[in-house]
Amino acid sequence: MSAETTFNLISVVSSALGLLNAADGFRRTFKSVAAPDDPFFRRVFATQVAMVTRWRSGLTRAVRRALRRPAPTITATLGTALSVEAAMNAHGLVQFGPLPDVTQEPAAFTAEVERRLNRVYKLAQDVQHDLRQEEQVRDKGDQQVASDLGAQISALDEEAKRDALEGLHEQVLGWFLVAIGLLAQIAAFLAS
Repeated sequence: MSAETTFNLISVVSSALGLLNAADGFRRTFKSVAAPDDPFFRRVFATQVAMVTRWRSGLTRAVRRALRRPAPTITATLGTALSVEAAMNAHGLVQFGPLPDVTQEPAAFTAEVERRLNRVYKLAQDVQHDLRQEEQVRDKGDQQVASDLGAQISALDEEAKRDALEGLHEQVLGWFLVAIGLLAQIAAFLAS
C-alpha cells in the first residue's frame, strides 16, 4: 500500500469517526438541556428550515427592493389574554335564642347580652388562635417543600451540567479527529 493510499485511508476513517463523535456529542449536549420528549433531529431539521426560510425571505426582500416592487401587505390577528383571580373568605354564623324583654327584665337582658358577647368574643379568639396554628404548620410544610425542591433542582442542574460537558468533550474529540483527517488528506496530497 502506498503512502498516499495510507494517508487517504487514515483521512477517511478519522473524518468519519470525528463526525460521528461530534454528532453524538451534539445529541448528548442537546439531550442534557432539552425537554425530555424533545427530539434532537426534528429540532435540528426545524432550525435548518427556519434558517433557509430567513435566507429566502432576505433574498426575496433584496430582489424586491432591487426591482422596486412594494412589499406585500401582512395581515395578522391579535389574541387576548384573560387572567382570573379568586379570593377565599370564611364566614361563620352564630345564632342565639330570643333576648329577654329589656323593659320587663333589664338585669336579665344585660346579663344575656354580656354572656352572648363574651361567647362571640371567645369564639373569635379561638378561631384566630386556630388560624395562627394552621398558618405556622403550613409555613413549616412550605419551607420543607421549598428546601426539597431546591435540593432536587440543584441535583438536576448538576447532572445537566455534567451531561452537557460530556457532550462538549465528545464534540471536541470529534472535531479533533476531523482535523487529523484533514491533515492526513494534506499529507496524502503532498505524498502524491
